[in-house]
Amino acid sequence: MAILLDAAVVIIFVITCITGYVMGFFKYAAMMLRTVATIIIAGLIAFSFATPAYNAFARDKAVSSIEEKIEKIDIVSIMETDLRKKGLPLKVTNDDLREVVLADGDIVKNMRSMMGNKGVDTAVVNKVIGDFENYLDNELFGKILKLTSDTHNGKNSFMNIGLENERKELVKFVKMLIPADKHAAAMKIEENYVRPFGKMIAGAIVFVIAAVIVFAALIVVIKITDLLSRIKVVSAANSFGGLGLGVLKGIAYVLLISYVLSLIVEESKDQLGKLNTTIIDNTYLFKYFFRIFYK
Repeated sequence: MAILLDAAVVIIFVITCITGYVMGFFKYAAMMLRTVATIIIAGLIAFSFATPAYNAFARDKAVSSIEEKIEKIDIVSIMETDLRKKGLPLKVTNDDLREVVLADGDIVKNMRSMMGNKGVDTAVVNKVIGDFENYLDNELFGKILKLTSDTHNGKNSFMNIGLENERKELVKFVKMLIPADKHAAAMKIEENYVRPFGKMIAGAIVFVIAAVIVFAALIVVIKITDLLSRIKVVSAANSFGGLGLGVLKGIAYVLLISYVLSLIVEESKDQLGKLNTTIIDNTYLFKYFFRIFYK
């Protein structure tokens, strides 16, 4: 992937520079203005219609898919089974664990307080709390991915991008899964974890469609500049002027690609397997453009 990104940078510059030199300054300047106008107009359209487009074409499908995935998940019972293997006392019932998760405040303190009220021995409490914290910090995220995935490794989970492997976020997600109304739970999950990335994808699609339409509509500008290019000017100056514009256009294209990819990496919490900062930092050229937008 790193090689492909660097190759894309080189190809973009080669194409824009050669095109600029061959076309000359006047015609290429008009083409650049058309490109800039296309990007600005398409960007404004995408910004305005990303949310409506997502809501119209993807939101209901996303909610239905999530609801289907979580319909049979009893997260408290799953946590109870896992914690029993680690020594959770029988005094702590499923209902007790449910109350611990749903209660306000720190979940670990809630767990400790509940076991104390149940009369669990202090040594046992300390061991269980240690195992409980380890479970929250090192096992729960993977468990959720497996539960919401079509595969055993969790790679196809719809939570792979939206959910952070952070205790507070995991507890928040578990609380969403607990209510019996799975449709309401699916709507909350979609709103908090799926929609932000979905809107970005919808915006990108709208941008591409709008750009094609606007770009085609502005072709007439290029036709007009054909007349200007026939004016007797120094041929070399015209060609090298076009070459300079080609360099600027290449930079603009690479910056635009870098910006879009930085948004994708940021929204995906740098969790995508084939597009992440580790891969990008292995590039020779692209990383310098990418890091302008992604710190």
